[in-house]
Amino acid sequence: MKKSFIYTIIPAFVLLLMAVCSCNKDFLEKPKGGAVTVDTIFHTKNQAQYAVAQMYNLCITTYFPMNDPYQCRPEAITDELYILHPTYDWACSSINAGPYNTGNESPDASIDKGGYGGHYKGIRQANLVYKNIDAVTDADPTWISDVKGQALFCRAWQHFELFRLYGGIPLVTEPLDGTQQLNIRRSAVATVVDSIVDWCDRAATLLPPTRSPQDYGKVTSLAARALKARVLLYAASPLYNTPADMKSAITQARYGDARDSVLAYPDYNKERWNLAAQASLDVINHATQSGVALYNTGHPKTTGDTYATLGDYEAVSNVYANSELILVNTANQASSDFFWGTYLSSKLRLASWGVKNNVPVEFMQQYEKADGSKWSLPASGTDFPTDVQALDLDPRFYQTVAYDGMHYNGIRGTLAYYKGGDGYADGNLSSSDAGVDGYAMETYKFVARIDNMNDNHFAWPIFRLAEFYLSYAEAINEYSGPTAQATQYLNLIRERAGMPDKHPAGQLDFRKAIQNERTIEFAYEGFRYNDLNRWLEANKVLNGTLHGVVTTAKKVGGALKRSWEQVSFINRVFPVKYYYVPFPNNEVSKNYLGDGADWNGQNPGW
Repeated sequence: MKKSFIYTIIPAFVLLLMAVCSCNKDFLEKPKGGAVTVDTIFHTKNQAQYAVAQMYNLCITTYFPMNDPYQCRPEAITDELYILHPTYDWACSSINAGPYNTGNESPDASIDKGGYGGHYKGIRQANLVYKNIDAVTDADPTWISDVKGQALFCRAWQHFELFRLYGGIPLVTEPLDGTQQLNIRRSAVATVVDSIVDWCDRAATLLPPTRSPQDYGKVTSLAARALKARVLLYAASPLYNTPADMKSAITQARYGDARDSVLAYPDYNKERWNLAAQASLDVINHATQSGVALYNTGHPKTTGDTYATLGDYEAVSNVYANSELILVNTANQASSDFFWGTYLSSKLRLASWGVKNNVPVEFMQQYEKADGSKWSLPASGTDFPTDVQALDLDPRFYQTVAYDGMHYNGIRGTLAYYKGGDGYADGNLSSSDAGVDGYAMETYKFVARIDNMNDNHFAWPIFRLAEFYLSYAEAINEYSGPTAQATQYLNLIRERAGMPDKHPAGQLDFRKAIQNERTIEFAYEGFRYNDLNRWLEANKVLNGTLHGVVTTAKKVGGALKRSWEQVSFINRVFPVKYYYVPFPNNEVSKNYLGDGADWNGQNPGW
């Protein structure tokens, strides 16, 4: 399939569009005097397409490091990843991972990658497209309706991105006039969720079920259903739909009065789980119409470094436009936008200077053994690659995590993370700006390995079908317990991975099983932060020490062995107030978020 990079179309005309339609000092306002130019932009279909492309650029962003030396993988603020602190804090300054991980996040140094105002830039662009697309003179009604559906989706997506970070936020459905006084308060969680769901429903009726190869990456009706399902799953979860027995865990992140409506629903309602289940089932039921299906060829294990030898799980991230993908951001490391991304996505990507994305032992232990049993890593061992293989873990581990002594491909050969010893020099992947560390594991998901390390086959997944199998199973369990259908969809994902079926007997056991399955299936895809938060598990998982493995070269019987030991990485701190990201101080000071009198609208504890 010929790739269509709809997110990277930025000729001079789009730069003009940005100047006319982008944000000035107040990001919720439109610059004055731009109406004539906007009318010109939306006069013909050809010109309007640039406005649509810019809407995608601003709204459907990738979570992967791009052409910015201050971006890193989003997992750096979870237990999935450790970026050397404080040496490489600069590499994660876009999400302020260093301050965040040590309990020092602040309103002006939060984890919101694009910045609070960045979301509203995308929302304004979506509103401009939605409001003005009818003015295009040479487009047929079907095309105009399609674009309106895309604009509604983009508006909904960026409001969801705000919601998952801040809770209730100002809802903006018009491109605001710069002459108006800004007076948009935070809406209640119930209102935000209902609004996003409504926009998704409307978008689904306007969008086509499939796209041509030339339009791959544009949203479809199935993508609109997928966003609705994700929103409703989050809304049903304990962070927002808090059961009585979990309220004490979140008390420090609540106001304790009526203002809590912007943080959660007033009362727990089990029916929200039913709504979430039905929305995920709706995605599953419409998947065939959109040509979407779980990628499962019956090959769970990777046996080489070619397309033909990929395990199905690894193939989902490596086979471009495969059947499981519902929506992707088509920008990737092969484009110029990823110049810095090649250095930040892994140390092994270039086997020279680069940020090492270390995998903590705590996350490694989330993977079960191949027989489905739990295990724990010993404190030390005599040869790391031998010991890792002997663990016989879930095949997804070996398709996700690179480790010292692993054969990567014909170009990199056997990976050398070890510190020198017994006459052996330091391995070529052993060091960082802080010196030789010998840290022995890092993720290679979305790092080129096959086809001569060709980056062209990657695209960042916004939605893939596996998510809704597990979301349906999770929601049904919370609503009705571990039914046969819930168990079926859990095991369809496990079977694809080559793992044995599970049949948890009770709701609590099933909950643990589904949470672990999501952790593994969506590792390094941007899910972990959101899942830990919505489950109210983050303050348990992210308070404490993360550990790593250091390997050292040893000569045993004339051969190189990699002796290893566990070491401490970082002491993580997660205050309860972290469950909601703080609004920037400059926005709080404008006094539009709260009631305009006694309450400035800032989240509790900040």
